[in-house]
Amino acid sequence: MTIGRDELERLTPDAVVRYLSSTGWRRAGDLNGRATVWEFGRRNFEVVVPVSDRFRDFPQRMYEVVRTLAEVEERPEPEMLHRLAAPEVDRQFFRLFPDAPPGLIPAADAAEAFRGVRELLIAAAYAEHYPGAAGFTLPNSKPKVVREFPEKALLSTTEGSFVISAQVPLTSNDGTLFSTVDAFERKVLRRLRRALFSARAAAAEASERAELTPFEERTDDGVSRTLCQALARFGGSDRNRPFEIEFDWAGAVANHAKPDAPVRFEGEQVSMLAHAAEDLGRKPTTEPAQMRGRVRAMDRNRPNEQGWVVVRGALTVRDISRNRQVWVPLDPDDYDRALRAHGQGLEVRVSGTLTRTGRRAELKPGSYFRVL
Repeated sequence: MTIGRDELERLTPDAVVRYLSSTGWRRAGDLNGRATVWEFGRRNFEVVVPVSDRFRDFPQRMYEVVRTLAEVEERPEPEMLHRLAAPEVDRQFFRLFPDAPPGLIPAADAAEAFRGVRELLIAAAYAEHYPGAAGFTLPNSKPKVVREFPEKALLSTTEGSFVISAQVPLTSNDGTLFSTVDAFERKVLRRLRRALFSARAAAAEASERAELTPFEERTDDGVSRTLCQALARFGGSDRNRPFEIEFDWAGAVANHAKPDAPVRFEGEQVSMLAHAAEDLGRKPTTEPAQMRGRVRAMDRNRPNEQGWVVVRGALTVRDISRNRQVWVPLDPDDYDRALRAHGQGLEVRVSGTLTRTGRRAELKPGSYFRVL
């Protein structure tokens, strides 16, 4: 057996039976009152569950159950064991792609990611507690049910790649475990998953429009500054690494056994999330900045007039660089140079005054605009 005997002995027949009955298995009979027989699907999978953990062969029988379920649900055996041991627990997996060997992550990125899990749960709990009433910026003072929600989650990491696993038990108002989709924890996590899709769509649209208003337009879906900030943290210290979040619903309350497909954010979307968290809705500010990147969009009404270009690349402010998109106003000569750079795929460099309008970033050239 690849799983320890002591781990198998901690399983209970009742928990295993509840899991089987709620994930599509059918009771097919019993063996002289000592065990029940369960079947699944057209492939004729079968498991035998002892009625008592006092039987000598109980660990072996439990391992056979774990092995068969792992095959049916296409999961690793240790993960399947954990699901059987805690059937009323929803799980989330945060798969990160840091610039490090498999299974490792820079300390700064790890700290950001764990902080991101907490903020994400707070954002989702607030959105569920006040559905449709939250704006983009959540208040500093939050109700107790929101503040305490992250305390329910237990975190661990998975071997082989850097994955943070969060486990959220489903509880009733009196603290007892129960099997119902009406659990507050389940509602929060369902809302979180919907908010992820909405935030991803907002990031893609904001990148296309080079402005942040798509995030504001989705606050009813649970998109908030806290949510965007939390998601950006999974992109590492530079806020530009891709990541995936997968939801695995407790078997005792799910209508299906297999987890949902992961929700993936690409590096460019992560940068837009960070941009929204930092700038959207804030009062306008100005400060010196430099930009190096490529022209991705251009706009001018008439030749020989000032025009605007959108530059995507590394924006440096106070010696800190972030991937950003900025609007740059250019006189006719510089606009023509930008047009040639755009056509040839060349980089440009801009130095000047950055204005954060609360909707977009604008960099007015001061020292120079150059094609590299």
